[in-house]
Amino acid sequence: MWNWLSENASSIQATVGAITALVWIVYLQILVSGLRRQRRTEVLIHLGGSQSLDARVFISNLGFEPIYILEILLTIWSTDGERETSIADRTETAKGDLSNPSAATFQGPLNSGDFIDIGSFEDLLKRARWNTSDDLDPGAINRVEVKVAAISAASSAVVASKRQFYVECSANEYQIRPKTLYATQIRSWWGRYRLKRELQENLMK
Repeated sequence: MWNWLSENASSIQATVGAITALVWIVYLQILVSGLRRQRRTEVLIHLGGSQSLDARVFISNLGFEPIYILEILLTIWSTDGERETSIADRTETAKGDLSNPSAATFQGPLNSGDFIDIGSFEDLLKRARWNTSDDLDPGAINRVEVKVAAISAASSAVVASKRQFYVECSANEYQIRPKTLYATQIRSWWGRYRLKRELQENLMK
């Protein structure tokens, strides 16, 4: 036995070295994956309180890092076509009715685990009417999409999420039904680049 070990010492050492290196590589991969998960943003968009036009729309930050909300966009598909507008500012409320100047907008920081109520579904449509000067009858609307753009504390890159909702009307009763179970995170380079370009173009309008 000892003779065999002494004769194959170099091979054994190489094998042990390879196994040790493999263990460290796996450990490093686990560590890097954990750090990436901690820095990954998770912005939720969800309804609460109702499934009609008075349903409240919430934005939650479930990531480990704080975010700063840059913009909230509403895309509307109706019988008149498609339109997109900002709904980050509370244009449906008179400035004199606001508790303080900062309450006029939903742009701002959102800590990990926190959420904000950006208004009822009807409030969102009122802001869209104000910004587009369109009538936007809810009965003519088929589908809407809420998109949240933000900056992460862990990176200067734009991060975002989006979620679509169907608007169904029967006997003058409206029902808001989410298209997906949860918000879709925009994490791809191309998706974030397109959104950044869109935000820059909106600044020029």
